[in-house]
Amino acid sequence: MKPIAPTILLLTAWISSVSGQTTLTLDECLLLARQHNVQLRVAENASHAAALSRDELISTRLPQFQFEASALYAPSSGHFGYDPLITNSGQFAGQIAGKQSLYDGGIRNLRLNQIGVDIDLRGKEARVTERDLTYSVKQAFIETLRAEQEIRLQTEGVTQLVAYLERVKQLSSAGNASTTDILKTQIQLSSAEISLHKSRESYSAARYTLAEVIGTAIDTSFTVAGSLDDAVNSSTDTLLFGSEDSVGSVELSMSALTIRRNQLDVELTRHELSPTVSLVGDAGLLTSRDNLRLPYDERGGILGYSVGLVLEVPFFNWGATDLRVQQKESAGKILELQSELLHRSIVAELKKIRLSLTESRERLLMLHENTKTAEENFLLTKSKYVAGGTLSLEVLSAQQLLTDSKLLELQTAADIHLMSAKMEQLLTY
Repeated sequence: MKPIAPTILLLTAWISSVSGQTTLTLDECLLLARQHNVQLRVAENASHAAALSRDELISTRLPQFQFEASALYAPSSGHFGYDPLITNSGQFAGQIAGKQSLYDGGIRNLRLNQIGVDIDLRGKEARVTERDLTYSVKQAFIETLRAEQEIRLQTEGVTQLVAYLERVKQLSSAGNASTTDILKTQIQLSSAEISLHKSRESYSAARYTLAEVIGTAIDTSFTVAGSLDDAVNSSTDTLLFGSEDSVGSVELSMSALTIRRNQLDVELTRHELSPTVSLVGDAGLLTSRDNLRLPYDERGGILGYSVGLVLEVPFFNWGATDLRVQQKESAGKILELQSELLHRSIVAELKKIRLSLTESRERLLMLHENTKTAEENFLLTKSKYVAGGTLSLEVLSAQQLLTDSKLLELQTAADIHLMSAKMEQLLTY
């Protein structure tokens, strides 16, 4: 009885410690992750900054005002200096100047469209961040759930071996079993306990990873609630047989937006040579140095205003604009080729996941039947051993086969859920 008691106490202590912890569902983990994730807040701020850039550009449609003050000196002599009738030996000014663009060659509208694309890109980036966060949470949650259920299976195996060891000892006392049978059973029980310890270690590591992803304290003061039993009929059934030509993902959407932004950039560069027309005006003080030297009653007026039109026509820059257009067009071709490669990569990965999902689901059904058979085989072999019809080694082999079948079935179910989560990540639009 001495080897049995520590095992039972160990299992009881583990069950008691788990039962007193906070239990989190997948939805609760996703909610916590969205609340605590720093990258999501960075993406939201980037979207807000892009929206502010658009508002800033829209405000330039209104007249722009500024205060200008100047004090200029110009020498006046017969040998050197500007025309004194124009400069009056220098000028002094303090004016409020205004400027209203009447025609800018369509540059503002192109920039507005470009900023609109930037806003969409920032929104897609936020979507990518949220999508990847969702996948990371699901991945860590599924691994935690698998490790937790693995502990239960290992515990079940240990419990079976404890009960079997007790039975072997009873048979040995009656002269129907040998000491070798007891030793073999004790060795397998010890191996099962070691596997249980490893499973508990993996479970703790999985919870640390999940805690990090959801942004809570990095500890193991929680458990997870869920099931891997629905792996055969998961939420990705409707996605298994879609057309690869119509694959849509947020990366492809972002690629299309990047190409569109480059096209607008090309148009903006071409419009650098467009003429611009602006209405300008000023009001305030403007006088000359000579005027200020005159007696007060002889001075000319120094307060006034002026209005006018300004036409600017860039007409020659040594071909720099054309060269920039060619550079941006080449960059656009590169973006289009990269988008094509991205599409091919996503399609190839989806095909592989769909194949693996189909095969894994069929394999899971077979493993489920194998587990039933292994359980029946264990019970039958154990009954035969009690009746003296088989060796204890066959019973231990049957028990190990049952445990291995259950663990393989559990791992396959977890793999199916992970592949389903990966497919959802790839097809997030």
